[in-house]
Amino acid sequence: MLQYFFILGKNPTLSTAEIISVLNKLQIPFTFKTHSEEVLVLSTEDELPLEFIKTLGGTIKIGKIIDEAGLDDDELLFEKIFEGQNIADNYLSTKDGKLHFGLSIYNGGADNKVIGELNSQLKYLCVTVKNNLKNLDLKAGFVRIKDRYLSSVSVWKNQLLEKGMEMVLICTKEKILVGKTLEVQEFESFSFRDYGRPQRDTKSGLIPPKLARMMINFAQVGNEVKLLDPFCGSGTILQEAILLGYKKIYGSDINQKAVYDTNTNIDWLFENFRQLDKSVFNIEIFLSDVRLIAQNIPQDSIDAVITEPFLGPPLFKRLSSEAIDNTLLEVGRLYLSAFSELRKILQTGGKVIIVFPAFEDWGKMYFVEILSKIKDMGFFQTEMIPPEIADNSFIKLTNRGTILYGDNEQFMKREILSFQKK
Repeated sequence: MLQYFFILGKNPTLSTAEIISVLNKLQIPFTFKTHSEEVLVLSTEDELPLEFIKTLGGTIKIGKIIDEAGLDDDELLFEKIFEGQNIADNYLSTKDGKLHFGLSIYNGGADNKVIGELNSQLKYLCVTVKNNLKNLDLKAGFVRIKDRYLSSVSVWKNQLLEKGMEMVLICTKEKILVGKTLEVQEFESFSFRDYGRPQRDTKSGLIPPKLARMMINFAQVGNEVKLLDPFCGSGTILQEAILLGYKKIYGSDINQKAVYDTNTNIDWLFENFRQLDKSVFNIEIFLSDVRLIAQNIPQDSIDAVITEPFLGPPLFKRLSSEAIDNTLLEVGRLYLSAFSELRKILQTGGKVIIVFPAFEDWGKMYFVEILSKIKDMGFFQTEMIPPEIADNSFIKLTNRGTILYGDNEQFMKREILSFQKK
């Protein structure tokens, strides 16, 4: 069995849900080994595709576990992992020229005391690796860090994956897993697609490209399906769908400017990502009120709806509880009308991945209370996290089985929900 590690993003619940979704979509059997707020380790029988991380929006690094040592084992067994020949044979990406490497430590569920002790040895371990490689006539230098792990930016800027390695130590309650990083998140590309595109309507709200990509992955549908965003805004979800290889893409919005912005941004995407062949895509962007969208799309023709709808008027201050209730009632009516139309155009088994606004005020959560009505329309809510790991302390699900996206200090958060047509 092979073991892989995934360094999770700021929202480990969303990151974990996405990894599971992509594995299920690719029909890759897996077994959970270790999971924490920082890292997920799982085992598979077959190699994961090298492009796996490029599919993900919520994972910072992905790598393979190569060695391990029990916390109660002889220290010499641990030290053998850092012998020059083992490093050269199993961790280095090249042995030519000046090598660059770094060591990172992640908490896979260990006591903080163990993490602290290992972190205190980090510089010593780096020097040990450097000297052991020198004994093999391999010249190497290591990246010095203030924290116990390297950022993906540091790994990329120091070209560790091309000119050496990043060695990752994952501490669990029983052992230390040691692996090498295979890929890091393409942070520059995500930023470019967010801030570099020509049209960004900040007044109506912008879904981050990483979240848009995660939502598409949650649907677990193949690239040959028909995908719709009926609140396309500036086209963020549709851009990510194109990059993920979805060829049959539909977008609509009630706002003419949104239709223009989406078309402009999609043209920009094809101009700047030349690996995309526009001729193989069928993309239709049109003006439509979501409450009438069944007039523009054939019945039972759409496989998946991925969307962030209108979340309410722009917020310039915290709302009173009465204003929150009014906002949720307003958007709730819109969403029910939308689901009524989506049921007409979705195929049986079709997926809906959607964002609802959720407010947190003085410790109380306020949600759009329409789930039972959506179910009465012929939908059922699907699980986003398997039960076997949902009870872990780092998994944060609402009492509705949904996932919240947003910083703790944010007054309004995005609630991610998943539905399927019966």
